[in-house]
Order: sequence, then C-alpha cells, then structure tokens
Amino acid sequence: MDGLQNQWCNLRLSEEEDASIVLEDVDVSVVKSKGDLSLIGKIWCDRQLGKQVVESTMARIWRLSKPAVMKEVGKNVFVLSFATHADKERIEAGRPSFFDGQLFVIIPFDGITPVQALKFDAAPFWVQFHNLPLFGMNKEYGVKLGGSIGSVLEVDVDHDEVGWGSCLRVKIMIDLKKSLARGRTCTVQGTKVWCPIQYEKLPRFCFTCGRIIHENSTCQLEPKATPQFGAWLQAESSFKRKWESLQEHNIKGGAMNNRVMQE
Repeated sequence: MDGLQNQWCNLRLSEEEDASIVLEDVDVSVVKSKGDLSLIGKIWCDRQLGKQVVESTMARIWRLSKPAVMKEVGKNVFVLSFATHADKERIEAGRPSFFDGQLFVIIPFDGITPVQALKFDAAPFWVQFHNLPLFGMNKEYGVKLGGSIGSVLEVDVDHDEVGWGSCLRVKIMIDLKKSLARGRTCTVQGTKVWCPIQYEKLPRFCFTCGRIIHENSTCQLEPKATPQFGAWLQAESSFKRKWESLQEHNIKGGAMNNRVMQE
C-alpha cells in the first residue's frame, strides 16, 4: 500500500479528479457515536493474522463484559468497538497489550486521518528508575526523569507525591523506533548517581540496536562484541502502591474479622 501511495502522489490529476468534494455537511453522528466507543490497534507481526483468531484470543485475554468487535482495516490493523465506555477505558489504561507475544499497539480512535497514515510507533510503558536516593523518589523528579525519555503519563507516588520504594515507577509514552534508554545520570542534592532503567511488560526487542520496531524488516547494525542491550532491561511487573493499599486493606479486614470472632 505504501508503494501505491507513493505512486498516486506522482500522478497528474485531471480537472475532475482534482476537484475537491466537500464532506463536512454529511451527517456523521452515528459514526462519531460508534467511534466514541472504539479504539484502533495494530499488531506488529510480519505475517498476516486472521481477524477471527485475533478477536477470539483477545476476548479470552481481556475478559470484558462483552467481547470487543473487531473490523480489519489494514494488515493487522483493527478497529476495536466496545460495548461500554468502562470496557474501552480499561483496555486503554491497561496498555501495552500483546497477541501471541507480539506487541498490540492501541491508539485512540481517529476518524479523520486515513488508516494508512495512522502512527503505531509509540506505546505507554511503566518504566522503573533504580538506584535513586530517597530525595529523588517523588513526582517532580519522576516527571523530569520520564520527560527525558518520552511523554510522561503518570508517576506512581502516594497522595503526598512521594514514591519511596525499591524504584521510582513512571508511565511513559515510548517511541518504539528509538533505542531503549538503559539509564540516566542524575545529580540529586549534589550527589551524582547512575540510575539503571527497566521496563515492565517489555515485548521482544533487538539486542543489537535496542529498538522494539525496526524501520526495515531487519536490523541494519552489526552486533558488537560487548552487547549493549539485553534481557536485563525487562523488569518484573510491579503494582507497588496498588498492592500495598490492597494488602493494608486486607490486613485491616482480617483484624476486624478476628475481633468479631473473639467477641
């Protein structure tokens, strides 16, 4: 399709072909209503995937109130229509998604841009910044650190904006065609430290160039004697604050039950 698009750009249009047809006055309320309950996704896989296989597999993984209906609009590109806004928001918030180990990039519904021009080269990931002193584990530092990699969506901190823990977690929109950041050199309260980075739910990526997606089908770099990227960039998923809150709730609930039983 990209080749055809380039070919069309070089055509000399006739007067009839070049005359613009204004579509603004067409009623698109039904389409807009459906779009409000939809997302668009692309599975980064070289082989063509069957819609029914993708639809049934994702239904088992997502476990929504009602399975999402998929319409194929390009090679491994699907419009995902949901039964409720809650289902849509849950999938959007839970990104990144995967199909058979392949990254399933999901973006907001866009009814204006032609499908072939949509960009699926960025995805949100929880990024862990390690080796930070406690002074550096807060929302402000998280925004600064995360902003050096991509657009910051969220910093995992408590209500007081402090994020003490084994690492500082920042949700960042990652450019999939850039090499993964391996760390950042930071100065906190006059102390210079190296902060290694790990990524939660990191998909397959190239150990040679560090990219999740290649511009071409294969990597153009020669492997180095000392690997610059590796599986050590993959973190164990951490739901630190949510888990701690749930654990605290369970402990309080258990104590309450014990008192009731004793009484």
